[in-house]
Formats: sequence, C-alpha cells, structure tokens
Amino acid sequence: MSRLLAGIRVVELSVLLNGATTGMMLADLGADVVKLESPFLGDYIRIPSTLHLHAQVNKNKRSLALDLSAAAGRAIMHRLVAGADVFLTNMLPRTTAKLGVSYEQLLAVNPSLVYCQVTGFGATGPLSDIPTHGQMMDAMAGALPGEIGPDGLARARRPPVLRSGSLTAGGEATATGAVYAALHVAAALAHRAITGEGCSIDVAATDAVVASAWTSFAAQLNVPEDKWWWKAEDAGRDTARYQHYVAADGTFIMFCPEEKKFWETFCDLVGRPDLKPRHAGYDLRKELQAIIGGQDRQYWLDFAVAHRLPIGPANDAAWEVRDDPQIRAHGLFVEVPSGTGRPFVSVAPPALVSGQPYATPTPAPSLGEHTGEILAGLGYSASEIEGFARDQVTQAERRLDDYISEQIHAEGR
Repeated sequence: MSRLLAGIRVVELSVLLNGATTGMMLADLGADVVKLESPFLGDYIRIPSTLHLHAQVNKNKRSLALDLSAAAGRAIMHRLVAGADVFLTNMLPRTTAKLGVSYEQLLAVNPSLVYCQVTGFGATGPLSDIPTHGQMMDAMAGALPGEIGPDGLARARRPPVLRSGSLTAGGEATATGAVYAALHVAAALAHRAITGEGCSIDVAATDAVVASAWTSFAAQLNVPEDKWWWKAEDAGRDTARYQHYVAADGTFIMFCPEEKKFWETFCDLVGRPDLKPRHAGYDLRKELQAIIGGQDRQYWLDFAVAHRLPIGPANDAAWEVRDDPQIRAHGLFVEVPSGTGRPFVSVAPPALVSGQPYATPTPAPSLGEHTGEILAGLGYSASEIEGFARDQVTQAERRLDDYISEQIHAEGR
C-alpha cells in the first residue's frame, strides 16, 4: 500500500460492501482503518459463500470487536473516535442514531471529525431508510433495466449493454459509490488541514452510478431522441471502426481507429486504401473481419504499438485479465497470505505512486483479532481489557462457525 494517508486513522462501522469498500481504498492508501464489529457475530460477509469478498474488502484493516449496545462499549468507541480523523459507516440514519454514532453525536466527541456515510439510496430523501443490496442501487440508477422473459416473468435485461448512450455504463454500485466516497474523504482531509474544520459526507451509491454514467445521461437528456446515433438502424455499419473483431487465434481485439488520421493510416498499412471513404459500397464489418482474422492477436497488438493505432485486447475471464502483459506490468493483482494453504489473489489500487510501490497487504483480520492491541493503544490497562472481555463487551459470546452452521441448515445446503 502507498503512504499517502499514513498517519490518518479511520474508524469504520459497516457490514457487507457499502462503506467497507471505501475503507479498503483508504487502507490501501496507508490509513490505519479500525473496523468495529459486533462481538456476537461480526460482519456477516464472513460466511463461506462470501468469504472471498471479506478477504478482499477487509485487507489491511484491524478488527475491534465491540458491543455498542453496552455503555462500556460506547465509551470505548468514543475514546477511539476522539483520536480519529475519519468515521466511516454504511448504517442507515435511524440505525446510526440508535447506536450513538450519528454525525451530531460524534461531533460532540470530535469537533474536527470527517464523517462519511455511504448507503444505497443516501441518508436523505423519501427512501433513505430502506435497506439496500447492490442490484437495487443499480436498478434505481437505470443500470439494471428490466424486461419480460419468454416465460412471462420479469427479469434483468440480459445481457446488459455497456456502451456510450446506455445507462448501464455506470458500473457496479458498491464499488462505484466507494470511489466517490474515498475521493470526498481525501478532499475533506485536505480541507481540514487548511481550515481545521471537519464535515459530514453523504454518499448514495445509486447517485454514484448515475454520476459515472454521465456521458449517457448527458446524451439522453440533451440530445433529441431522433438524433440518438446509438439506436440508429445502421449503427452497426457506422461503428465498424469502433468494434470487436476476432483474430486468427480465436482471441478478440477492440478495434477503434475512429478518427480520420488513424483510419486512413490503417487502410494504407493493410493495403486497402479503397476502404477509406465512409460509404465505399462495402460491408465494412465483413471486410475488416477478413483482414483482422488473417493474423493472431499479438500481431495486431505489435502492429498497434509500431504505428500508434488505437487497437487493444478484449479480455473476458478474470484469469485472462490477470495474465494480460499490460495489466501485469502495473502489478494490479497481488497474492496475499491466507490460512487456506494457497494465497488469496487480491486486486490492488489502480494507481502507481512514485517511490511508493504497493506492498503485499495484510490479510483480512479475524473477528476481533486486534481488540487487545487497539484497547491498549487507547490507554486501557491489562486489567481493564480483561474486564471488558469478562463482561462480554469485547468478547464474542457466539462463535462464527455456529452461525455458519445455522445458515447452512436454514438454506438446506
């Protein structure tokens, strides 16, 4: 991880992915992220079916098991927040007030706190108290439209179309929301460094999907419908210069020499100057497929590099992306030690910081793994820490594997 946020302490209270993904991004930037978890269950993303998500989104964090329903637990939390820079949560507004962690409540503890709430629909508005899952956020943003299937039942439109003009271009909500949340947290910390003032940040993952699809919204809301080129009947023909093609080895490339200078250079280099006119009487897609299909993908990638043309690989499966030489050059995938006997393949931050190579992250913590060291760091004595555990303020009363067994039984698997 980089050291851009070294010295910044983040207190994270979240379950599942909203909030936790933001915490992951801040931890990857060097922040000390302390994840508060219920000692009775913890973040239930730890169950077997989503354990891979836990391993990714909670790497580089420390886990503090804390019962916020107990007065002693809230006192510990207040001491932790008093020395923190950021409080991050995905809890709904009514829940934060109930737990004593609303912005107003924590502002009394730390007047310069940067408070960030990342929820599905946002902390304000008529639907702010609805609990959400990822597809609900995408659906509201227009990124997961519905259709009626052959069986007469409604379903998500398949396959989703990711292109300019389509609202599906906004991305997956929990990841997209986290990007905007982390950006605003970093901006708020910069603002506080200048003014000494903290602030409250309300991020709706739904809004983030809309914001990420801004090109599509700008087109649909401002271009007359009869001018929507992406729905034109001849769009397939007109976008032959911005299209997938299959190479001789069966792999795909993305061929995008739209601009005249690139297009005419390509035509000359392949000995087909007759293709230069926009409507030359050819089925351009078929002509280009015949040309590109005559060579393997690596030939075309070398060709693109040599002549500086916009042609690139079109990967599909995760391992194809991981093994792509360009991706590998950035170190985007990192192996993290795990207790399974084989390393966990983690996705690193998509930015390279000069002089700060991305180090192997620490594994996602077990529930309450760092409780003792965090409490000691807050000034609690050994006898006080033992007392908290004895009173079940920090000590789990219920083992996670007991909960897992219940879930397996309930789901019949």
